[in-house]
Amino acid sequence: MKTLVAAFAALLFFSGFSYAQYGKLSGIVADKSSGEPLANVNILIPEVGIFGTSNSAGEFTLPKVPFGVHTVTFSHVGFLSEKVPVSLNSTHSVLPSVALTPTSVAIGEITVSSTMYKKVIRDVSLPVEVVTQENILKQTGTSVSDFISAESGLASVKDGIWATDISIRGLSRQNVVTLIDGSRIETASSLAAGLSLIDLNDIDKIEIIKGGVSSIYGTGATGGVVSISTRPVVYSDKISFTGSLTSGYNTVNKGSFGNLSLSLSGSSWFSRFSGSMRYAQNTNTPAGFLPNSQFKDNNISTLIGFRPVIDHELKFRYQKFSGSDIGLPGGKTFPNTALAKYTDISRELFSGEYAVSNLSGSLNQTSVKYFVQKIVRNVELRPNATTTSTPSAEHFTVGGTLQSNWSLSSFNHLIAGADVWQRTYSGTRETKMVTGTSIRITGDLPVPHSSYQSAGFFAQDEHKFLDNRLSLSLGGRIDRIFVKNDAANNPAYIINNGNPVPNPPVNPMSSFPAGESDEVSWSTNLSLLYNISAESDVTLNFARSFRAPVLEERFQYINLGGDIFLGNPDLESEKGYFFDLGYRLWNQKISLRTNLFLNLFNDLVVDAPVVVDSLYRKTNIGEARMYGFDIQAEYNFYNDIVFYTTASYVRGEDISASSDLPLVPPLNGRVGIRYKHLSFGYVDVAAHLFSRQNKIAKGERETPGYATLNFYLSSVPVYLYYMNLRFFAGIENILDKEYRNHLSTNRGTVLVEPGRNLFFKINLTF
Repeated sequence: MKTLVAAFAALLFFSGFSYAQYGKLSGIVADKSSGEPLANVNILIPEVGIFGTSNSAGEFTLPKVPFGVHTVTFSHVGFLSEKVPVSLNSTHSVLPSVALTPTSVAIGEITVSSTMYKKVIRDVSLPVEVVTQENILKQTGTSVSDFISAESGLASVKDGIWATDISIRGLSRQNVVTLIDGSRIETASSLAAGLSLIDLNDIDKIEIIKGGVSSIYGTGATGGVVSISTRPVVYSDKISFTGSLTSGYNTVNKGSFGNLSLSLSGSSWFSRFSGSMRYAQNTNTPAGFLPNSQFKDNNISTLIGFRPVIDHELKFRYQKFSGSDIGLPGGKTFPNTALAKYTDISRELFSGEYAVSNLSGSLNQTSVKYFVQKIVRNVELRPNATTTSTPSAEHFTVGGTLQSNWSLSSFNHLIAGADVWQRTYSGTRETKMVTGTSIRITGDLPVPHSSYQSAGFFAQDEHKFLDNRLSLSLGGRIDRIFVKNDAANNPAYIINNGNPVPNPPVNPMSSFPAGESDEVSWSTNLSLLYNISAESDVTLNFARSFRAPVLEERFQYINLGGDIFLGNPDLESEKGYFFDLGYRLWNQKISLRTNLFLNLFNDLVVDAPVVVDSLYRKTNIGEARMYGFDIQAEYNFYNDIVFYTTASYVRGEDISASSDLPLVPPLNGRVGIRYKHLSFGYVDVAAHLFSRQNKIAKGERETPGYATLNFYLSSVPVYLYYMNLRFFAGIENILDKEYRNHLSTNRGTVLVEPGRNLFFKINLTF
């Protein structure tokens, strides 16, 4: 960490040697159809790495733009991007009002940053999906995975209603890196929690990269990346105060929520506060209520930023998410009849970021970031009437990133940097067994006290050729992974009727000696994007990725009254080779994105049976492969009526054992029609279809095919005394269909998913 700070200080010193002339560029962006100002428009000058955002009045200011001729790109979800040529030769230039034309189909206008610097999605060669705050408002769900699983190539992994995860082209849990505002969420993944510890009302955008990108984000990204950005605040030339109040209700679990968000900003500073609360009872299904599926949680977050001088920006974030009495009706590590819940769970994050722009003629921006995150998980498990187990763990992660963005020429962009992070684990498990008048208490270490450290250097270089029609990106990364663990002798202690048992016998299978592991891994990627025409392109991606086994895979001892799961300190790192070929059509009438992919793996980590249906141990598979396709299409066939469809297929094979890989979703897709009326709002009717999944691994159950029908309705903003009011409503699973998600681990007597749900939301902005 000291090295990162020293390097950043050196760059600040040399920033004084820039002699270029600069000016300020400002203006207003509006909706061409209504004339109303547009907020949250992304303004980019990509060749010099400058970007900004319009405020609630549609106003924007780019405070320091080099003199010369530039092309300014204006983009916003649901509008055609506009490119405006600008010749800047004065200290302050004001653009004429920029009007964006609404469009009914997706044409790649969304700006993404998960590829390390901002660009519109049609300029990104990687397969990327984006879910915005508007998508979250129009639909309903409990966690992040509920909203992103509707996109092609993505499927929801469920350990219950609250505890959910995401599968990206058949890979999930530890094979997917999750980030919030650029900070990694590191916690145990055998029971889903990471994506559930996010306040949905605080989200601005969710970006999902599908495929191995460990050359960008390091170990763990063999399946992909979920990058969550919370809602930003825009600087204002004058003091600005804005806010929003959102509330909603779901009938399926009598669940309700409320959120208040307040922002205050000036020309050189801003601040934002957000607070949310949620509560839900047991979820209703066509087979009856799902027992132990209740939850309640809350979140507070703050964002403070200021510019001490022009080109310098400092940001601080704080987030605290807490939950209690959260039922866990799923989870493969629990016995079938067990009653399990999080008595309390929390995620607390603090981060600080310092960015400096225009350091020299070619160095657009350099930033340094530091974050600290603590996740606490306390579980109460009752496998039967006489036994109670209370696992408890703390996951503490600290990390930092130094990144620089360079424009070496008008056709060459370079990103280079370094990051380091360390996750420290400490946890215990106590099991109390009452038999008549006898009480026996056993203490275990489910994972030894241990740490996992990653340090890496990365670079991504993008060149443009053939008059910018061909884009070639080449990247690489090298990482050092260092793992250290204390000894864990299980059981750690035994107490019979209040009397400690001296020197309890050690179970060698569930105990681990102290040790260290040190390895160096590398990854690389090559991406091509060729524009066939102004409206179509082809993409080609190749990557070599890696994933070093996490602490739980190396050392876990899970014995909760059912199947026993053991770690393996001798695991090899997973190595993957990722291939993706895509074709995309961006047209106001027809939008099409299709991808074919192939993933080849060596040493994939799985739970291998030592004793069938009883004892499992982590092991490496020699060779495995996953292949399939993603398709998304939209057709504006009449006025603003749009037909849309998606389709996803993935096949997973253990080549060494000539068998199927576990937890692979079946062929699935969506078919829907939506209509936008400029004066009233949106209507959306969609069917989500899944085929039968009979390509299953040993121990899995075959799931039949099914289809659900959903209806969504949302209003346009209604102006009320300096406030805008919007309504959202819908019905999910209209036919109250009884079905089972193949990636669900529900236990007990009710194994099906939620039944018919009517929801209502109201959003007030001011």
